[in-house]
Amino acid sequence: MLTEVDGQPQGELLVVAGEASGDAHAAGLIRELGRRAPTLHTVGVGGDLMQAAGTELLYHYRGLAVVGITEVLAHLGDIRRAMHGLLAAVAARPIAAVVLVDYPDFNMALARRLRRQHPDVPIIYYISPQVWAWRSGRVHQLARLVDRMLVILPFEKTLYANAGVAVDFVGHPLLDEAVRDESREDFAERNGLDTSLPWLGMLPGSRPREVERLLEPMLGAAHRFLAKHRYEAVIPRAPGVDPALFATELQKLEPDVRRRIHVVDDDYHGLLAHLRVAAVCSGTATLETALAGVPEVVVYRTSWLTYNLGKLLVRISDIALVNVVGGRRGVPELLQGDVTPANIVRQLEVLAADGVVRAECQQFMREVRARLGEPGASGRVAEAVLEVLAARLAGQTSR
Repeated sequence: MLTEVDGQPQGELLVVAGEASGDAHAAGLIRELGRRAPTLHTVGVGGDLMQAAGTELLYHYRGLAVVGITEVLAHLGDIRRAMHGLLAAVAARPIAAVVLVDYPDFNMALARRLRRQHPDVPIIYYISPQVWAWRSGRVHQLARLVDRMLVILPFEKTLYANAGVAVDFVGHPLLDEAVRDESREDFAERNGLDTSLPWLGMLPGSRPREVERLLEPMLGAAHRFLAKHRYEAVIPRAPGVDPALFATELQKLEPDVRRRIHVVDDDYHGLLAHLRVAAVCSGTATLETALAGVPEVVVYRTSWLTYNLGKLLVRISDIALVNVVGGRRGVPELLQGDVTPANIVRQLEVLAADGVVRAECQQFMREVRARLGEPGASGRVAEAVLEVLAARLAGQTSR
């Protein structure tokens, strides 16, 4: 039930973000809603950042942040429990509206069930499924399910508007989140790094299965790179990834090289601005790295089944989000069997060296930045959510 107290909407907002990047973007939205409508209470699925912003977590995303067919099957019990629990929460609690954040397969399935069981509850989708890359028919499904679509890439607005969806381009939240304002010296002191050396970044992802597949070749590449160049390597560990995985892989390296590789915990955004070059897991991190102006090689490996099915469905030539936004292959990509230490090092050495390739890569990143709109996405999303709630209140009053 949505009510109004002293001109402010009062009720609960269900927010569903199933992985680390969605947790960060949803947390920004929740903070902005808290400034504008402190009488709203948020509950849902997310992580530590959403909880710190004031959300009551019904489920943590740790058991849900999976991609690929085989990975989903392994976590099917967790996913089903969360789905049933959220539907029960909407039935039992005063949910005024639902905000779905990215996480497309789960969130679209949830939206279908919500539309059938609770047709009066508005559904807002923030950060669109990548319908431009594959399964384009989802645009028409979303047109039937969603009351308001809030997109973060400029070309997405036309896709949804043409399908009759109420859609707004809100800009990209990374413009507000991507780089922490901290000096290189302060970051080095906190993490035991040498400021006299350039830093090589190895970013294996935020999902445990991604890290399991990419950490070994990334560390192999770091070993080869550090054997030839006076650098230190830095690897950020996402909160949901077991530290033992890093410790096990690091023990396989020679001690003199291992001493020059630093794992930093939950300090990803503080790191980006200070890297010379990086190898990056495909995903949102490729955009974050680009916004920091760091030349990168994008790497990705998934299961054989997921990859080969994906090849049949994907309609774009580049998988890296930074290249999709830029409209061309501006940074190199290595996929599946091409993700080897030797191949990663070959690309890193070219990008790290002063020269034409590095300069062209950084120019490409400036072009990507210009395409992403203006800062303030979280505030614009908060305003859109409040507009939907105001429309619902007006509808209740007129009945």
